[in-house]
Amino acid sequence: MICNSLDEVRSNIDRIDDNIIKLIAERGTYVSQASKFKKNEDGVKDTSRVEKVIQKVRDKALTYGANPDMVETLYRQMIASFVKMEMKEFHENTPVNLLDNLSRIFTTELGAQRISRNLNLPADTDVVAYCKSKIQSPSCTITRNGKNFYCTIDGITITVNAHSFTIITAHKK
Repeated sequence: MICNSLDEVRSNIDRIDDNIIKLIAERGTYVSQASKFKKNEDGVKDTSRVEKVIQKVRDKALTYGANPDMVETLYRQMIASFVKMEMKEFHENTPVNLLDNLSRIFTTELGAQRISRNLNLPADTDVVAYCKSKIQSPSCTITRNGKNFYCTIDGITITVNAHSFTIITAHKK
């Protein structure tokens, strides 16, 4: 289409931008759905799939008369943004089992001091080992609320960050 004015050119560009954004939003809904089918982070990143998409869009760019390098750059940026979004959704939708991650549990020096003080533990107590033994006890009730696990047993509650597995605190009820 040949335009007769700059306003007409801009109007067409605005129309095309509107369609591109609608299509990106639609693509995003499918990316979001894909995270539910992925079993691990490698499945989310899927570098072989990314390279297949890049080759496909480069070929289409040549077919349609677009600059393949520009299209590749745009797609790599878009895919990186979608992978970041999908990774976030993957982690939010993937239940993490605290018991499967006992080896990752730790606390800071200040955390150990606070926990020892809150629970009146003897000075030579290994606070992390103590908390792990409580967490893996069959009578421990483990719940997750937001970013933390809450482990309740023997009148105490142990709070563990679900992402870093840091024992944040433990206190008596």
